[in-house]
Amino acid sequence: MFFTIKEVAAELKISLSMVYALVARGELACHEFGSCKRVAESDLQQFLDEKRKSIPKLPRGSGRHF
Repeated sequence: MFFTIKEVAAELKISLSMVYALVARGELACHEFGSCKRVAESDLQQFLDEKRKSIPKLPRGSGRHF
């Protein structure tokens, strides 16, 4: 399954220009079919997985509030 750039932007809740920037930087794979750009479902999932790994985990507090 392939998504349009607009669908990817909606899914990630970012702008179209941000999706194009991710593609230009090579962070998100994109396939061209003629003049149409599409993102494969597997490429989108890989992008999301990589982003999740790069988010540092915050230290948990003691649970007590002062």
